[in-house]
This record gives sequence, structure tokens and C-alpha cells, in this order.
Amino acid sequence: MLTFLHLSDLHFITDDAGTQFDRDDEIRAALLNDLGKDGRINFDAILVTGDVAYHGRSSEFDRASSWFAEICQKTNVPAESFFTIPGNHDVNQDHVKEGSIMWEAHKCLREMKDEVQREKNLEGKLKDNSWDFLRPLTEYRNFAAKHGRLATTSAQELAWACQLTSNLDDGTPVVLHGLNSAFLSNAGDTKANLLVSPFQFGHLRARRDCVNLVMCHHPATWLIDGNHVEDRFRKHAHVVLTGHEHQTRCFSVNDGLRVCAGAVHPSRGEREWNPGYNVIRLSIEQRSQRTLITQVETRVWHKTEFIFHDSPASNGSKFIEHRQILPALAIAQKPLVHDTEPEPLSGSIPTTVTDQSDNTLTATFAAARRKLIIHFFDLGPLGRYEAAMTAGVWDNSDENLQGQALWARVFERAEAMNKLAALWDAVAAKDETISETTNPFTT
Repeated sequence: MLTFLHLSDLHFITDDAGTQFDRDDEIRAALLNDLGKDGRINFDAILVTGDVAYHGRSSEFDRASSWFAEICQKTNVPAESFFTIPGNHDVNQDHVKEGSIMWEAHKCLREMKDEVQREKNLEGKLKDNSWDFLRPLTEYRNFAAKHGRLATTSAQELAWACQLTSNLDDGTPVVLHGLNSAFLSNAGDTKANLLVSPFQFGHLRARRDCVNLVMCHHPATWLIDGNHVEDRFRKHAHVVLTGHEHQTRCFSVNDGLRVCAGAVHPSRGEREWNPGYNVIRLSIEQRSQRTLITQVETRVWHKTEFIFHDSPASNGSKFIEHRQILPALAIAQKPLVHDTEPEPLSGSIPTTVTDQSDNTLTATFAAARRKLIIHFFDLGPLGRYEAAMTAGVWDNSDENLQGQALWARVFERAEAMNKLAALWDAVAAKDETISETTNPFTT
């Protein structure tokens, strides 16, 4: 069995942080206290379906990072098993004000009725090197990079995919898919005027040798191409996690499961203000037919006891259970996609791997790479520069880049030069938390 902690719509702000006016502090403390009880610990991954921040500001993401570190520590989950996607509140609206060039670019895409023309127009904007079409998500991208996801969302790769290092009971791999439904978000958001686009489904194929778990902040009803997105989900996704609407719902579509999350921090002005989070468990049952069993346990805020408690299913159970018939297990014919990062180079496969299948090797490599990125960012700007210099992966041309783009270039170079092991040693020399840890990139 694999277990996941599913959080969404945290809406971190900094205006009242540390003061009596931070009314959400009690909710966060109660959620932390609720974790660790009744098996809510040792998750295989922590999944956040968007709206980490409220205004998309760096200070809000910094505050969120501190709280997520507490979550990882409380649940005994390594930092590299934390995954997130952007929501509309993770967009810094200062970069997309009404009447600006970015606003007009968004408006142009929203008003196009011809799907082919809209796709071509979006492709042109993403490939245009004279500007950064994803600039409103800069602060989010920097946040995601610090959590090991340098390729979290870019003009070259809007979506990401990552195979987990642990498989289901019968050896079935689980692949996480992160979609970006916020890149067209601005103050004019309404239902059916946001976009995912066909470009994001390159990783989500009709693969029957894995279970596909998809994260997308907006439900399909908020998307211009919602019908196309739903078609993809019905065809390829086993479980789809969404946020945004702040109401917990679970329902099946074409045998697949949709899990709509409640908000950890909904606005108190909402009619049904009810903070919550989910614990999701996946397992395989082998009887006459191979069956994927998904259990969703929803924990909600008790308004008078000020704790989180069960939100019973309609049948009185503490969780909703969904069963999906799977085809007979087949041997994979080709490696699965992993983290949208380059394949490990010869001589850079971790020696700690015991399962020698290509899929497991690549998944383990990706996890080790995320861990290295996290500790690399913990060094701070000067420490990162010194580590890159020591490892021999710094180039003076890097000074022309900033933030996530800068360090992504450094890691691309480290991998191309087969120097991830050297970079790990340089980081470990400065970070005592991994100084005694075996270098996973050493052959």
C-alpha cells in the first residue's frame, strides 16, 4: 500500500504573520497535531494541488516552506518526496496587470475560438526568447526549485512527471503527473477561461504498466479546453487530484476517480467555511481480477472543538473507497518518464539501488537528484556559487541568469559533464546534515 498526504489551497500570507491577527495559525497547529495519529505518518509523498501562496510573493512562499518542513519532520517524510503544482494564487498579479502586455497576451489566448490557432499562438509565446511568458510564476518557480523541482514548470516543459521509488503491492509503478492550469491566470479569471493545452499531456499516455496519479489545480469546468482535458483524464488517469473550489468531493468518471480537495485555509467569508485535508491510500487486490483500491480519508475542522476529525462517507465509513479493474500486469516495454529530467549518464547510476530494472534505477536517480537540489538551495546564494565552483560546474555566462533559471543551468551542466557526484561532495562539505551520507551518484 502507498499512502499520500493531500493538501491544497493553503493561501499563505505574511501581513499578520506572528501576530494575534493570524487566525490561521491555530488551524495549521491543529493540522500538525492531527498528523502522526492513526497511521497518518510515513507517507510515500506529500502532494499539494496549488495555491500555496495568496499573492504569489516570495515572502509567502518562504513562510510556506518553513511550515512544509515541519510537516515533513512530523510525518517522517523526506523533503524530496514533497510535490506541488501552481494554482491561481501562486501567480504574482503584479506581473500581469490589466492593460499590460502580459494581460493582452492572456486575453488574446482566451478569446480565440479556433483550438488549432490557439495552440499555435501559445506555442509561439512559449518559444519567444524575447520575453518570459511565465514571468508571473517566477516566485512560484523559485519556490518549487528549492523543493527539488528545477523543472517544475518552464516554457519548454509546462508539466512534469515522476515515478515514485516505491511500487504498489504487486510491483505496479505509480507515476505522479503535475499539470499547470495557472499559467493563464490573472484578475479576470472566471469559469472556462483558463487553459491546460495539449502540450501538457506528452507524459500522460495510455500506459497500462503503471498507475497514473494526476495533479491539476483547476477542475475541468474552469478550463477553456476542459472537454479535451477530461478526455485525457478518462483515457489515461486512474486518480485525478484537484483543488481551487474548496469543497471536498470524490466521484468516479469512466472508472477513474476524481478527488476534489477542501482548502486548508479557505476564506472565512465563504458560505461553507470548512478547512480540511486528505489522506489517500492506494493498494492492489489480486483475486479473480486485478483491482486498484483507492481509499480517501478526509479530515475536517471542528468549529467548536478546534481540532480536525473524520468526515464520514455517505455509508458511515471513515473513508471513501473506490475500486478500479486493471488489466493483467504486463512487463513494461520501455522506461517510464521520470521527473522530466535527463536520463542518468553512464557512470552516474546510484550504487545503493538493489532493483536493477531501468524504471527503478531512473526513479531512484531522480529522487537522489531532488535531494541534492534541496540541500544545494539550503546553502544560500554564496554557498551555491562556491559549491558549483568547487565541483567545476560553474561558467561565467551563468551570471546572466537569475533564480531558478540560473541553478537549472548549473545542474544541466553538472549532469552533462557527469559531475553530479562532485557537486554532491561539494554540497556535503558545507551541509553537515548530509556530510556522513553516502554519495548516491558515486559508482
